Amino acid sequence: MSMRPLRAMLLLVALTVATGAEAGRLAEVIFRPGAFAATGEVTCYAHRREGPEVRGLQLVPEGALLVSPVASAEGPRLALVQRVDGRDQPVASFSAAGGDPVLLWFLENTVRSMATITEGSPFYIRNRMREALGAAGLAEAEGPVTAELRPFAEDPKRAAMGAFAGLVLRITVDPSAPVPIRALEADTTAAGGIYRETLTLEAP
Repeated sequence: MSMRPLRAMLLLVALTVATGAEAGRLAEVIFRPGAFAATGEVTCYAHRREGPEVRGLQLVPEGALLVSPVASAEGPRLALVQRVDGRDQPVASFSAAGGDPVLLWFLENTVRSMATITEGSPFYIRNRMREALGAAGLAEAEGPVTAELRPFAEDPKRAAMGAFAGLVLRITVDPSAPVPIRALEADTTAAGGIYRETLTLEAP
């Protein structure tokens, strides 16, 4: 999987946070420097993807995403590996000084799944998600809190998106934890769709 498009998308959100240009609190938590750095251990998320049987869409009844700290000459990095059908597939590595790469990976999956199912433009979909993520707020609370994003709720092209017009992104984070993202969900079921993808942090 090429991560270049989402690297660009999250870079724009990160710049929004850095400049204070109307950044929502959710983006500030996700792009807090040093996610995973304090753990020093492999972090595992359970991964599932449900959806229609269409060409190009890989359904994942039971999989995982592994995040491993790796030392390098450029400094600490985080290596992502996807586990599907018992096989490990390297994804990419990211600087440990940056924001949380797990969201990047999950959103790229959602973008590609939506583009495959609707035959829409992945570039258009990425831009709408970037805007929604960059502006998202987050309630002040002790412990985990969930933000719900509806990136296409008022989109002028929603009539062509089918159930994805009602796509809900749920992002559960714990701002005080070394691994801030606790769970991610992309869900069309409330709008009559069958696509649903989840990523859930597993207890060590």
